[in-house]
Amino acid sequence: MMKKIFNLSLMALSIISFTACSGEEDDIFDASAAERLNNASALYSARLTAQPNGWAMQYYPTYDNEAPNGKGYLLLTRFNRDMTVNVSGYEWPEWYEEQTGSAGSTEKEWKCRYKNEYREDTSPWEVITDNGPVLTFNSYNTSLHYFSDPDFRPTGTGFGGDYEFIVVEAPEDASYMMLKGKKRGTYNLLTPIEPGVDYAEYMADVKAFQSKIFPTNAPTYNVLHLGDSIFKMEGAQEGLPNIYPYDGDAVVDERFNPFIMTRRGTDYYLRFRDKKQLTTGETVQDFRYNKLKDVFESVENAQYFISGDTISRFFIHAIKTNKTWLLTRSASMSDDVKQLYDKAYSDMRARNYTLSNVAFSVDPSGVTSFSVRYSANQKNSNALFNLTIKQKGERVTITMLPPSENLQKLLTMFPSLSTFIEYFCQEFTGKPVTTGFDLNNIKLENSKNSGSWATFSLR
Repeated sequence: MMKKIFNLSLMALSIISFTACSGEEDDIFDASAAERLNNASALYSARLTAQPNGWAMQYYPTYDNEAPNGKGYLLLTRFNRDMTVNVSGYEWPEWYEEQTGSAGSTEKEWKCRYKNEYREDTSPWEVITDNGPVLTFNSYNTSLHYFSDPDFRPTGTGFGGDYEFIVVEAPEDASYMMLKGKKRGTYNLLTPIEPGVDYAEYMADVKAFQSKIFPTNAPTYNVLHLGDSIFKMEGAQEGLPNIYPYDGDAVVDERFNPFIMTRRGTDYYLRFRDKKQLTTGETVQDFRYNKLKDVFESVENAQYFISGDTISRFFIHAIKTNKTWLLTRSASMSDDVKQLYDKAYSDMRARNYTLSNVAFSVDPSGVTSFSVRYSANQKNSNALFNLTIKQKGERVTITMLPPSENLQKLLTMFPSLSTFIEYFCQEFTGKPVTTGFDLNNIKLENSKNSGSWATFSLR
């Protein structure tokens, strides 16, 4: 074995000596080092300009796990052949001072908020060679350099972002490009924007879709399904969700992984900054929204997906945490339920009672109740009928407990009200009103008759 190693060493020394003695670099390479660098610069410049309407750049300033540095930002970039680049953005973090302590206190602390407005700027760019091809935005661009300008943060470090990027991947067909921040090391994916797409309209559309799917007042978490491993995904509305095991602890098991939304054609994509490693050896990172299923399916493997919370579970959970599910006469409901509501309302009005609304809630002692709000003789009242609610899969079974003597008198006085309340004492399936990712409004659909339903709003 030692003899083998010694012989290999001699061979390596011979090759080095031959190269050094010959002094003829062209014997090994067809072009000089300078020519190769110039060719590389021209090649990657051509690939950047190969998409006439530019690229959607998924830009991450740093690998931090806290906003604003750890968030991802969508920038639209069009590289022109005259070596100028148009950079557009929509979301801009900004620092401000807020007074702390008691009234009159001079103590202040820096906090961050987000300004949503469309901005664009044009500046020069070029691909230089620095141990490999590097894309540099070599003149100040207010959209891109916003994230690296030290003036935009009180500590004088900016938001930590890069403005020079190592070209990691740039396939010949210009189907995508992968850039790596030269200082921070974050990976930033570029995907093409179709010809004819207006940047401002594109940005507004993506933001509107994201706000619809992940509203800022989202009352619940989302769920990441990775085979046998299920994760809660909290804080998606901020773009920096905490993803931890479904039965785990949000603090002990916290794992933050920001994402950015983009659009390609008519499809919307969600891509995490960091790949998720599975026990199978697979990785997942990119998800495409499936409108029919109302889930984000993994591009790598469609059996992995992101969904909203289970509606039946959340329906009960919201009540137990002192939330109210409200149903008014103006709410959306099927004709049969509307007739029951209107009959109870008109019968009560005939005797100078006004039925205001009904709701699922908890009474002052914490018991789940069906609340009937009404007024009579200029006095507001709230009749609370105690219930039990049980969940099984997507369904909930609602059962009314025997009412008190006073409540029974109210039901005897208004049989149509009794019939209306009894309608909600059966089995229902929870359905989303718009999307399962936004459960501020839900539909309780009669499990025996899907055409019978009522929409409740969270309060």
